[in-house]
This record gives sequence, C-alpha cells and structure tokens, in this order.
Amino acid sequence: MKAYVHANIVTCDAGFNLFHDGMLIVDQGKIQYVGAYDVERLKDCQEIINYQDCWLMPGLVNTHTHTPMNLLRGIQDDAELHEWLTQYIWPAESQFTPEITTLAVETALIEMLKSGTTTFNDMYNPHGVDIEQIYRVVRQSKMRCYFSPTLFSSEQETTEQTISRTRHIIEQILAFNDERFNVMVAPHSPYTCHDELLQQSLLLAQQYALPIHIHVAETQTETAILLERSGKRPIAYLQGFGYLQHPSIFAHGVELTDEEIQLLAQSNTVIAHNPISNLKLASGIAPITELLQAGVTVGLATDSVASNNSLDLFEEAKCAALLQKMRRQDARAFNIETVLRLMTIEGAKALRLDKQIGSLEVDKQADFLVINPHDKIHLQPVNHMLSHLVYAVRGGDVQDVYIGGECVVRHGSVLTLDESETLARVQALKLT
Repeated sequence: MKAYVHANIVTCDAGFNLFHDGMLIVDQGKIQYVGAYDVERLKDCQEIINYQDCWLMPGLVNTHTHTPMNLLRGIQDDAELHEWLTQYIWPAESQFTPEITTLAVETALIEMLKSGTTTFNDMYNPHGVDIEQIYRVVRQSKMRCYFSPTLFSSEQETTEQTISRTRHIIEQILAFNDERFNVMVAPHSPYTCHDELLQQSLLLAQQYALPIHIHVAETQTETAILLERSGKRPIAYLQGFGYLQHPSIFAHGVELTDEEIQLLAQSNTVIAHNPISNLKLASGIAPITELLQAGVTVGLATDSVASNNSLDLFEEAKCAALLQKMRRQDARAFNIETVLRLMTIEGAKALRLDKQIGSLEVDKQADFLVINPHDKIHLQPVNHMLSHLVYAVRGGDVQDVYIGGECVVRHGSVLTLDESETLARVQALKLT
C-alpha cells in the first residue's frame, strides 16, 4: 500500500468533502482510505509520499474531444463552424495517414496528461486511422477513454458500407477487452447523417449495448437545415428515431429551448459542454445552468485543438463559469463547487464511469492530480484553494498525475510517453 499524506484533498464526492492535512491510501490501484491524517493507518503502508500542503483532486474528465485533430491546431481561425468543417477540417483530415493520425493522438495524450486529464471521450474521423496503432499508444499512456469512429453520410459509401466498416472497428475494440479503452457509436450529427444512417447507428448501439456520442444542437445553421429537411428541430428530430431513450452523449447543446431542456431531463441523455470551442466558432453559449436545474447531467469538454486551441480543462472550467454568470447576469450562478464537479464526477457520470472514477472515495480507482501552489506567484495566497482551482490554476500548474494508483506524470513530465521524441517527430513533419 502507498499513502499520500499532509495534502489538502478535494474529494468531489456527494458531500463535496474537503480534508485539510488529509491522507489518501491506495492499494492495487484502488483507494482504501481518504480522510484526515491518521498515523495509525500508516503501519501497513510500504511507501509514504509527503505532499505537504499540496492540493490533491480527482483526475479530470474530458467528455468530448477529437484527439486525431491535434495536428490541425491553428489550421483556420475566424471562421464559423460549417465553413470551417467543409473548407478546412474535412479536406485536411482526408490527407492523414495512419502514422500521422497516431502521432496526433500521441501529442494529445501528452497534452492532456500534463494538464491533469486522466479520462477522455473521443470522436474521430475514421479516414487514415489504424485502430491497433491508436490502441497501443493509448494503452502505453495509461489513460482511460472511449475512442469512437464517426459515421457520416457520403457519396463515397452506402449506409450499409458505413455501418459494416464501423461494426468492424467496434468489434476490434471490444476484442481488446481493455476496461480503459472503450467505444461508443458516434454518428457525427443529425444534419450530416441521412435518416437511414441515424436509424442504423442506433440499432448498432442497441445491438452492442453501447452509448451514442453525437454532436447535437450546436448552431443555428444546424437547426435551419433540419427544419428545412424535416420540419423539426434537432432534439425532436432525434427523438423520432429513439435517441432520447438510449444512453447518449449530446455534444454542445447550444441551441436549446426550455421545452427541449425538459425533454432532455426526462431522457437518457447527457450534455458535453464545450464553451471555448462554441465561442471561437461563434456557435453560441449553451444554457448550462438551466440544464443543471432541470436535472440533466453535464460534463465539461474541450472539443478539438483546431477549435479551442488547447486541451486544458482548467482553462475550460474558468471560461464555463464566467459565461454562465454573465448569461444569467448573476454572479452567484454556476458556483465553484458546481464547476469542480463538472470537471470530475459529473464528467464521469456523463461517461457512465462514476462507479469507478470521478471522485476520491473508497474502492474507486486512484485517479488523481497534485498541484503544489507554494512556488507559484499566481496561486497566492494559498488559503483560497477552491477559488484558485477554478479561477487561477492553469493546466501547466499540475505537478503529478496518477491513474489507477500509478504515477504517469511527475514534476510536470509525462512518464508513460516520450514527449521529446514525440515533439521531434512532429517537427520533422514540417506541417504548414
């Protein structure tokens, strides 16, 4: 057993318990004790790590991203979503090779680990992807993820061919039999998938008992397309296929009416909130406070670095909090506890992993991060820990990261992947 002692611990559990001068004991990757420092509990510990006055909290959960796009950072700024996708992103992705895609994913894993993210939910364009290569690098990183191939309707494939190709990838991933590497069924969006593909995607998810991961209600343009096609807005459109009855993650949820929020509250749907991406692409500001008040589970997300331009969930959290306060014109809205929950346990709930991760509780996996505020001028005075975790901490402040009790980042350096070698390979590509 290992003990991590004298830390200030933010559990993010149901009672949002805090332990100043606290202690965490881990055995075989699971938490055996979390609470006040108790010297008697140390007698069976083989290793004791002193995190004197450091801040210790659960590993962060990124509920919607696109890691293979990590080499598209900065590809095109100052464009709205539909122009950005059709004229820049999709043409660039069509040129990717499996080696370039895997390298892009590797850069994303390093970036997320260094900023405290231990679990992520990915949706990727399947062009130029070797899932075996991706699995090897994710497994090496030790991160937890869902890695899901996107389904599109196109002139290049029939619906039957798209479903067959996706089924093959799903079966490959399920054959890995790795609890840290999972898959969802990921139709891109209701406006990029024809009715038949949406129907078949849901049937595929039902057949394999997998969640759905889909972009929904992201822009006014999307709503206009669906109104013209079907006379229905995105939520009603998907409800007609049965999506609201199936466990689903709807990424974005920007364009929602009060009635649609109530529908979501009565459904089996959660929202992945991407505030910075939605701002940069001028998609809008999601009604997160209303969703939470209605009882909808919401997790925090970065989207891709092509529209963000980072994978720093601390940055995302601060932006999310400020936006909701301004939306409601109420400084009390979206308080610190709510934000920290969205970064951790609510994200875990969104991915249906909350029995395993998301909070520091006995029998859960020991996924956590450590920040030492004492040598950082922007984290002074140190007695305002919770405020700083939302409004002052940056991803680069993360010192150590653990996944399943294993240290994967120490003193800001990733231990499971070779950052310098990865950086050299990226620079050798001479990307323009």
